[in-house]
Amino acid sequence: MDEQHRTVHTTLTRRPRCRITVLRTHRLGEGLWADLIHLHLTTNAQLILVHHGEPGDSLTHLLRHCDHRTITGYTGMLRLHPPRAAPPAPGLSDADR
Repeated sequence: MDEQHRTVHTTLTRRPRCRITVLRTHRLGEGLWADLIHLHLTTNAQLILVHHGEPGDSLTHLLRHCDHRTITGYTGMLRLHPPRAAPPAPGLSDADR
């Protein structure tokens, strides 16, 4: 593990919990997928990996070794991670809203 990987791993291990979204993971090679799975298994990071298309055999094998959900659409993603409520507009009291 190189210095950059150690730094990321140490930072994520010390955080209470965080969510990391990686887009276009269908373009990643098997080694990077293995790194992401390792990060998920050894830190407090919750990973959202957006993969377009059917997973190959090697990805299917990697996913067997970790807790994961497969979501096939935007509606499913919203159910799993609903949007946060917008913060109140500055300067308005509750009575003025």
